[in-house]
Amino acid sequence: TTSLKVRAQYKENPYPRWEKLRVSEQAVSIAEVSDNLELRLHSKHIESISSPHVLIAGCGTGLHPIATASRFANCQVKAVDLSLASLAFARRKATEFKTTNIEFCQADILQLSELGQRFDIVESVGVLHHMEDPMAGWEVLANLLEPNGLIKVGLYSELARRHITKVREELASLRLPTSEAEIRQARQSLAMSSDQQHQLLTESVDFYNLSTVRDLLFHTQEHLFTLPKIKSCIDKLGLEFCGFEDASAISNFRTLHGSSSDIYDLALWHLFEEYNPRSFAGMYQFWCQKK
Repeated sequence: TTSLKVRAQYKENPYPRWEKLRVSEQAVSIAEVSDNLELRLHSKHIESISSPHVLIAGCGTGLHPIATASRFANCQVKAVDLSLASLAFARRKATEFKTTNIEFCQADILQLSELGQRFDIVESVGVLHHMEDPMAGWEVLANLLEPNGLIKVGLYSELARRHITKVREELASLRLPTSEAEIRQARQSLAMSSDQQHQLLTESVDFYNLSTVRDLLFHTQEHLFTLPKIKSCIDKLGLEFCGFEDASAISNFRTLHGSSSDIYDLALWHLFEEYNPRSFAGMYQFWCQKK
């Protein structure tokens, strides 16, 4: 039921809306990507995979899979999404960028085990938190990994989105906007408000486009996470945390905790985020490895 509601939303308002993308000039090996990101691999075997099979679970309008397809050398990418409208846009953009190593498929994450295929790398960014049960989806993806495979996950931060939660609660107490005109009217009211929480919304680029503001404030399904909760999920799934994607956050973490601090300690990261609650304003993006 939730998947159908989410699919209906993205059929009406594909996400993200985009035109330009700076792709990697030269695709590199898994080892080079790992070194650049300072990932702590618990098995180096993954670095020996010269032609990785990659799954993008929830590929949206193609921004993510096209970037990944140009990042890893000799990779073959399978990109799946619920929305045919999003997939159609994604395939058109892949053709525009002359990207030939992506296969697009319509699918629900909960049914991906039916593919009968395993992957060296799985990436799902901004997707699991829109499922009815994010852990169920995450478990499916973890089971699709080859032994020692890598998974990149992007999840909303509860601390970073406190102002968004407040506004969503305000909107929920009223009659929620349903039409495009009503959504635009609600956005205009928020933009003109002097409330600090409302004004924070105007700092997000997602505030200024109908599709993205619907994703930001009026999504049919949304879960929020904390780093202790993420650690619990990782442990339950038998994964090992390898590190965050955001180099800027890592730099700020070292400024707070010291240059020799453990950047793989999620308890320390939780303390860092409490001091800097806007650090993951977009979302947590991190890598794990299958044991």
